[in-house]
Amino acid sequence: MGALTLFLTGAGSYVGRAAAESARRAGLGLVLHSRHGHGDAPAAPGVASVTGALDAPDLAERMQGCDAVIHVAGRMQGTEAQFQKDVVADSRAVMRAARAAGVAKVVLAGSVSVYGAGTPGATITEASPLEPRPDLRDAYTRAKLAQEAAMQDADGETALTILRLGAVWGAGRLWNAHIGMAKGPVLIRLGGEGQIPLCHVARAGEALVKAVGAAPGTFNILDDDLPDRVRYLTGLARSGWPRLVLPLPWRMLDLVARDGPTRLGLLRRPTLRARMMPMAWDGARGRAALGLAPQATFEALMAAALAEGGAP
Repeated sequence: MGALTLFLTGAGSYVGRAAAESARRAGLGLVLHSRHGHGDAPAAPGVASVTGALDAPDLAERMQGCDAVIHVAGRMQGTEAQFQKDVVADSRAVMRAARAAGVAKVVLAGSVSVYGAGTPGATITEASPLEPRPDLRDAYTRAKLAQEAAMQDADGETALTILRLGAVWGAGRLWNAHIGMAKGPVLIRLGGEGQIPLCHVARAGEALVKAVGAAPGTFNILDDDLPDRVRYLTGLARSGWPRLVLPLPWRMLDLVARDGPTRLGLLRRPTLRARMMPMAWDGARGRAALGLAPQATFEALMAAALAEGGAP
């Protein structure tokens, strides 16, 4: 992949910075795109920075000469309308621009949140059903489902690879929605069994770049060593948080959860089950297809994250 040039959206985001670092280590050229500017963009040979809206009419022109697009830009929080614009509509615009610019491939930073919960003890693979009731999930999940569909509809002659990243974590980002419910120093842990679908930020960056040179497909990108909630919180305890963990069986909350759209958060049964039901997660296909490097143990990665970034 020596002489390739990549167009990277969301270059200033947590995952975007990791992808940029992975590309630089691989000796690739980079065009770093940001919607809002590059306050800390690196000045380096072979690295250019551009700023603007993803639905701007000149986006295809800015992609000219690039061999692939890595699409990371999106949002983690916001209103339904913001998600539909920044995740769904902008992704459709990226695919249109890539096709117009003659870019051969687009790699999407997707999410494992698109899967339905299945049954307790099931293993989630790329063949597992997607969420059948997105109306009962959060706006992020709905947007990621719609994003995949929009980009698949628009791919044309541009190859598309979807990487369904696990809950991205690392220094400065140690909380995720699969752990439990937090209030100040207290955490309510909903169950202890089942794996947390983690994806270390360095693995996410590596996978996004390596996907450029691999055959197109849809892959789960997960850590090699996936802890359960008890093990995760044991590792996190070195940060000093949480000070108190209150275990609560997830099935107790499931008794009061409902399928109605008026319920909030974990009181919506599909949301509760997708986040807290004990399940296993399979990332073997993605590791093999992309040739991802072996990782350290979860405990070693957590210790390094705490040493670098402190508390969650």
